[in-house]
Amino acid sequence: MRQFLIVFHRWAALAALVFILLLGITGSALVFEGAMDRGLHPELWRVHPSGRPLPLDTLIAHARAAVPGPTPTGVTLSPVDDRAAIVQAGINQIFVDPYTGHVLGHRTAAEWNKTLPRRLHVLHVTLMSGKIGGEIMAIATIASLVLVLSGIYLWWGDKIWRVRWSASWKRVVFDLHHQLGILAAIVLVLITASGLVIHYRALNNLVYRLDRTAPDEIPDQLTPASPSASISVDSLQAVALRALPGARVMFLALSPKRDDPFVAAMRFPEDHTPGGRSRVYVDRYTGGVLGVQNTRRAQMGTRIWNQIRSIHTGDWLGKPTEVVWLVAALTLVGQAITGLLMWWNGRRSRAALKRADAGRSARIARDEQTQAVSV
Repeated sequence: MRQFLIVFHRWAALAALVFILLLGITGSALVFEGAMDRGLHPELWRVHPSGRPLPLDTLIAHARAAVPGPTPTGVTLSPVDDRAAIVQAGINQIFVDPYTGHVLGHRTAAEWNKTLPRRLHVLHVTLMSGKIGGEIMAIATIASLVLVLSGIYLWWGDKIWRVRWSASWKRVVFDLHHQLGILAAIVLVLITASGLVIHYRALNNLVYRLDRTAPDEIPDQLTPASPSASISVDSLQAVALRALPGARVMFLALSPKRDDPFVAAMRFPEDHTPGGRSRVYVDRYTGGVLGVQNTRRAQMGTRIWNQIRSIHTGDWLGKPTEVVWLVAALTLVGQAITGLLMWWNGRRSRAALKRADAGRSARIARDEQTQAVSV
């Protein structure tokens, strides 16, 4: 069994090597996807807090004046004081200083798709090749999970806990492969398993089956008989805050369709996902609450599903897990590289052994031939 697993582990890793490297490299970078975008484009994001933020309707008015176009369909509120608010209007992201109303800049969806973080995200998920690329990366994720699990089994036989730095470089590579792999094994299992649940709908459904009852349907918006104006965005925010005390508004969705409700995406302090997982559905004409999705009252399956994305990305417990996840993703890269070196070293050793066996067979043949002649 062990010998079979050694051969399987080696060739499975070699077959998926390129894609595992891509998963590890892009995954380690995407742990800080948002921070990367803010670091590369500080002129869009960075503001200096000064007093109280302006009303949201005022920010939207400034955004519409600076960038004429479609009616705004959403507002993203910053979770920290020194970051811009974003008004979404058609294909435009408009960055607004929440304290002064000054428009810092804007970018289209096409420009956003060309940013480095977005390119890395698409490469990580689909290889920039759509559905086919997504399936390839899913298979690479399966391979990574199987390699981690089989690696744990193989490590157990040797139990290598330290690197013998004074030994030959080949031995150092061997020790690094074993030690780094076992140290990052648990995190890598969490990352790969959660990635598969995110990708495959059948696994999504298995998680949701843990709920005792079916999830509430998204409520319908009743259209008034006579033309009626929508409530203000500030009123929408106030309704959402009253509906979920203790939660913070992260995003307000302002559908342009008159038969869609307004939606507030909310986040409780224990929820570390960027957009939050709680939702408040609000009647766009009356301001009445049509429905609430509260993560604190969610059933087991929904609770697990709400955690899966943050487990995969490292948002789970905030900055500490982001750092651990970054190291684990880089370890996956290290495993791929050290595994390749081990295979190459073994290949050379096997070739030398094969030549030695061939030479020994030739000598035996010559000796037998000499003996035959002597007789």
